[in-house]
Amino acid sequence: MILSRTKVAESQIVQSLPGCSDRCGNITIPYPFGIEDDCYLSKDYQVNCTTLMFPTASVKLLDISLDGFMRGVLPITYACYNSTYQLSGSDSWIWTEKFLVSSEKNVLTTVGCDSRADIMSMDTEDSLAIGTTRSKCNRLYDELCFGYGCKQVPLFESISKFRIRSQTKTGKLGKWSFNNCSYAFIVQKDQYTFYETDFDNMLNRSFPVVLEWTVGGDKCKYSQKNKTTYICKENSVCIDAAYVGYNCRCAQGYEGNAYLPNGCQDINECENEALNDCIYGCVNTNGSYNCSCPFGQSGDGREHGSGCSNLEVSKSPGKTIYIGMLTEKSDVYSFGMLLVELLTGRKVFSNDGTESDLGLAMFFVLSLERGGLIQILDDQVKKDGVDEHIKLIAKLAKDCIELKGKKRPNMKRVKEELDQLIQSFI
Repeated sequence: MILSRTKVAESQIVQSLPGCSDRCGNITIPYPFGIEDDCYLSKDYQVNCTTLMFPTASVKLLDISLDGFMRGVLPITYACYNSTYQLSGSDSWIWTEKFLVSSEKNVLTTVGCDSRADIMSMDTEDSLAIGTTRSKCNRLYDELCFGYGCKQVPLFESISKFRIRSQTKTGKLGKWSFNNCSYAFIVQKDQYTFYETDFDNMLNRSFPVVLEWTVGGDKCKYSQKNKTTYICKENSVCIDAAYVGYNCRCAQGYEGNAYLPNGCQDINECENEALNDCIYGCVNTNGSYNCSCPFGQSGDGREHGSGCSNLEVSKSPGKTIYIGMLTEKSDVYSFGMLLVELLTGRKVFSNDGTESDLGLAMFFVLSLERGGLIQILDDQVKKDGVDEHIKLIAKLAKDCIELKGKKRPNMKRVKEELDQLIQSFI
């Protein structure tokens, strides 16, 4: 099947209304289609699970995609002759009502010698496509369909009510030793390969046809004005169809069935590296995601983003405390040591790599307990002036580096306190 699918397995997506079946054998039946009464949008979308047919369309269902396409099977038209008269034949009168046979994804195919096929509109009797094979059937090429024994031509437009007719176009009726029939059918592009043996065994075969399906009877901007009849649900977008009606799609960052309430669910891009461009950490959000920076930095951690920069602490009104992407899984002690480094200007490791974070932590805690905060602050911090904000940040740092882990706040609490500090700077 060439029709696109959603990013997750169909079994993980709610496809039908509550209490309704969503499968006919191996075929998924997503709403607005349905099987039982009150399980479909309207009678046009009802699927007979026994015959796989619709009440208002002469097409046998193969599969349905939420992208606005489905595949089905249509009859093959044929005409068989002997040397003097037609022995048997059948034109195909086809109606698909709400579903249009796609001109973009299908072709009219003619198989036979001296054969001609055409499609006529039931409404206007205009010719919608004509395919004619070459008369020289002594030159046949398997796997090629360009005029010798087989010909494919495009449809002029998408159609829903039409007749397919097949006939022989010369007086050589029944004179070919290997072929006395002509066939015509619509088939999905690239889904039919011609072989010379097809001359004798076409009637028992079937080929997929792509049909376009929509909902509503008007364009999006008009349909959206009537909330009662508008079909697209939350976290979705409306897309105008090329002809009549519209389709619903889940908005970017969501997946599922946009025709069902709560049918579009958030995609967790962080669970799949192919869905995010984060260099470091990924934080999922509703309908999107954020890319975090390494601990101690803030900014944009996307591959082609603005980049990450070192965390800064500023006490000046109107400036911001950059706290990076803090989560409950962040290391409270490490964050506390980061604040200590920023406040004191000292690094956890000295130039010779011998000073430990424990030594700096004890030095900081003892200094605060003895009222010596000003003495240990970095010159730049003291230059800006020591106010209540700096004291609160220092106290928060002290709480985070408590030797007894049970006395430390969790990161959720740390973030709440920092958020309050940020608001007080504004």
